[in-house]
Amino acid sequence: YTHGDPSVGAFPFHGVADRTLTLNEDFDDMGRLIQNMGTFAQNGLNNQGLPTWGQPYMAPSTENPSAGATEVWQIMNLTGDTHPIHFHLVNVQLIQRQPFTGDPSGWAYSGSPIPPEPNELGWKETVRMNPGEITTVIMKFDLPELPTAAMRDAVSPRTGGREYVWHCHILEHEEHDMMRPLIVR
Repeated sequence: YTHGDPSVGAFPFHGVADRTLTLNEDFDDMGRLIQNMGTFAQNGLNNQGLPTWGQPYMAPSTENPSAGATEVWQIMNLTGDTHPIHFHLVNVQLIQRQPFTGDPSGWAYSGSPIPPEPNELGWKETVRMNPGEITTVIMKFDLPELPTAAMRDAVSPRTGGREYVWHCHILEHEEHDMMRPLIVR
């Protein structure tokens, strides 16, 4: 892997971090549809007493990779919609999609892995994530070089890292918390 090299090469899978994340739809206390995303851990119950997953945008960052780290993310789409998920800072390679049944409290693969379509090969900023599938992507967190001497330090004093986001590119979803902070340390 070489930063800036557009060719499709195989990432080494040994020694990389693996995260399992979710895309979620639920209802707020007024019965309105809401979307969020994030960790595999249950975060509470909805207004119907059913378990919910993911986190709102303002919750503390749970995706905090180290600069230079390579990670594999498996993102479980628990919603009824296809979501174009956009990653800031990094380009990703789609490894596969795989159908599943259930939810994070109990699930199983329900079909064979599906390879990327021809137009999905190569480095991408945005990847389509279909309902009922776990989408697997791999990425390397190369930090950009600072553009000028005037920008001495891009580290946030609030978080101690460089802040980015990953989010759904459907504007209504992005504006209603289907976006999560990503802090590279």
